[in-house]
Amino acid sequence: MKTMIIIANGLEECEALMTYDLLYRAGIDVELVGLDKQVTSSHNLTFNVHKLINEINPDDYNCLILPGGMPGTVNLENDNTVQKLIDLFVKENKLICAICAAPSILIKKGLLEDEKFVCFPGFENGLRPANTKAIKNNNFITAKGLGAVIDFAYLIIKELINEDKAKEVLSAIQY
Repeated sequence: MKTMIIIANGLEECEALMTYDLLYRAGIDVELVGLDKQVTSSHNLTFNVHKLINEINPDDYNCLILPGGMPGTVNLENDNTVQKLIDLFVKENKLICAICAAPSILIKKGLLEDEKFVCFPGFENGLRPANTKAIKNNNFITAKGLGAVIDFAYLIIKELINEDKAKEVLSAIQY
């Protein structure tokens, strides 16, 4: 079981790194996959990725995570490889997770429905989000923003492993 968090310049680093940390604590094999070898966040923090997006084999992964942030979300949306990966994961019924502004990428592709997703306010693109911090619907998990990252990671761990492991991780971080 392998998970990728796709990151691009301008991302919200805490959404990516906190999700990474919680999944790692759960024992999930998670990698930061970048559009570039070094990525600089919207808050001017620069770090290295594990792999470049063109170095991965999508068949090795069962979950794709898109963090938000600006202009990180736009950079992800404008990348043809990211778009193809989303299409492939949809076709293969694999888990796709997006937080903050990143659900807007899925909305524009027509993948999300009224009240069955959440995103950062203003990125709804005419749809009505659910009234919760994070939600799972079919093969999609979405979350409102940085304040919802723990709930977001909880749902991902619950889906990839089980609820007991998700509760264990949250308990260990005193949540």
